[in-house]
Amino acid sequence: MRLIEATGATIASQADAINSAELVVVAVARRFYDALPLALLQNKVLVDVSNRDDAVRRRSVLSNAEYLQELVPSARVVKAFNVLSAYLLETGGIQGSKEVPLATDSESARAKVVQTVRDLGFTPVDMGPLRQARHIEDIPLHFFRQWRGAFIVVAVIFLVGYVLNFIKFQLCHNLTKNETWDWSVFKQILMTNFNRNLGVVALTILGAVYMAGIIAAFLQLYRGTKYARFPAWLDRWLRMRKQLGLLMLAMAATHGCMSLGIYHPHHQYDWLFEPPKTVRAEVKVNGTFEVQTVDIWQHHPNWRGEVFLTLGAVTLCLLSILGISSLPSVTDRLTWREFSFIQSKLGWTALVAGFLHNLVLGWDYMLTAYDCYFPTGLQYALYLPLLCFIGKLILLVPPVNRRLVNIRSGLISRPVSQA
Repeated sequence: MRLIEATGATIASQADAINSAELVVVAVARRFYDALPLALLQNKVLVDVSNRDDAVRRRSVLSNAEYLQELVPSARVVKAFNVLSAYLLETGGIQGSKEVPLATDSESARAKVVQTVRDLGFTPVDMGPLRQARHIEDIPLHFFRQWRGAFIVVAVIFLVGYVLNFIKFQLCHNLTKNETWDWSVFKQILMTNFNRNLGVVALTILGAVYMAGIIAAFLQLYRGTKYARFPAWLDRWLRMRKQLGLLMLAMAATHGCMSLGIYHPHHQYDWLFEPPKTVRAEVKVNGTFEVQTVDIWQHHPNWRGEVFLTLGAVTLCLLSILGISSLPSVTDRLTWREFSFIQSKLGWTALVAGFLHNLVLGWDYMLTAYDCYFPTGLQYALYLPLLCFIGKLILLVPPVNRRLVNIRSGLISRPVSQA
C-alpha cells in the first residue's frame, strides 16, 4: 500500500477508476470485450492495445479496435501501443521500439493519445482513421518480413555456389583426374565444400552491400539530383543492406570457426605451414628391414599463412563491429559521424581485408586451377569486390567527388522531371 501511494497512485475499484478517468487503456483480448463494463466506457477515450490472432483474422476483416468501437459507439477508440514489447518495457529497453503507430476517427482523442505517447518517451506515428488499425494490428504478426528478400538472395547465391563446388570437386575430380571412381572425395561435401562456399558467399554478399551504394551514387551523378526516386529494384537492394550484412556476418563467423578445424598442420597444407621435416628410419617388417620416410609437420605458419590468418581475423573483427553497431540499442548512442565512420570507413576496410585474405589464399592458382572449365571459387569471390573498388576509386576522383557531394547537399543540375 505504501509503495503504491509513494508513486502518487491511489487504489480504487474498477468502476471508480473508469468514472474518474478520461482515458482508459483496454488491455484484454478481443474475445473478452463482451465482459467489459461497456456502460461505464461510454464517452471515454479508449486506447486499444490488443493484437489480432490468426483465428480472428480468418473470421472478420474488422480490426479489434473497430470491433470495440461497434460495442461502444459513443466512445472514442484509439489504436495504439500494440507494437511495444512488454519485455522491453519491463526491462527498460525502450530503444528497440520507439515509434508508436496510432489510428482513430476522433481528432480530440488523437491529440490526447499523441501527447501521452510523447510523455512516455516514444514517437507517435499518425496512421490516420481507425480502419488503419487493421494494418497496425498486423505489424507484430509479421514474420521476418524485412528479411525475406535478403534470405532469398543469400540462399540462391549459396545454393548456386554449393552446386558448382560439388560439380568441380566431386564430379569433375573423378571425371578428369582419377582413372577409377574415387568415392572418398564425397566425404568433403559436408564440411570442406560447405566451408569453402561460406567464405566465397560471405565475401560476395559483402561486395553486394557496398555495390548498391556505388550504383546509387553513379545514378545520382547521371541524373544530377538526389530528389529523383531510385528504380524499384535498386531501392529494395538499398533497403536490404542491413539484413544482407548481418547474414554475411553469420556466414563469415561460421567460416572462421570451421576453418579452425580444417587448417591444421596434420592436414598438410604446405602453403600455410612451414615445410615438414622428413625423418628416414629403418623399420623391421615381417623380419625384413625397410627404409621408410615420415613427414613431421611444424605447427608454425609460414609467411603466407601468417598473412592469410591475420587478414581473416582482422576481417572478422571489423565485421563484428559493423554488426554490433547496426543494433538499435547501439545505433541510438552513436553520433551520425561515428555511425558513418563505422559503416563506411571500417566497412570498406573490412572489404579490402577480406579481398586480400581471399587473394593470399589463391594467388598462385587463381588463373590456372580450372576443372571442367569451372574457375576456382576464390576467383569469382573477387568479382563484386573488385567492381566495388573500381567504382569507389572513380567516385574518389576530386571533380567527381565534389559533384557528388554537391548533389547530395541539394544541388540540382537538371530539372527533377527530366531526371
